Amino acid sequence: MEFENVKDAIKFMLELSEKGSTMKTNGVDSTIDDYKEMYRETLYSMCDLLGMEDLYLD
Repeated sequence: MEFENVKDAIKFMLELSEKGSTMKTNGVDSTIDDYKEMYRETLYSMCDLLGMEDLYLD
């Protein structure tokens, strides 16, 4: 998952964390592991945008 800027990434994470929000993965309700993966991928993208790849590459 890649974002144009950090603001879009943070907006996505806020939407994802809204109480009562649901998402589907391949037409099936997402599991907690799906949510964790989306958060992790978003954090990776934010690190890339900020030039901080070393945080997850180490």
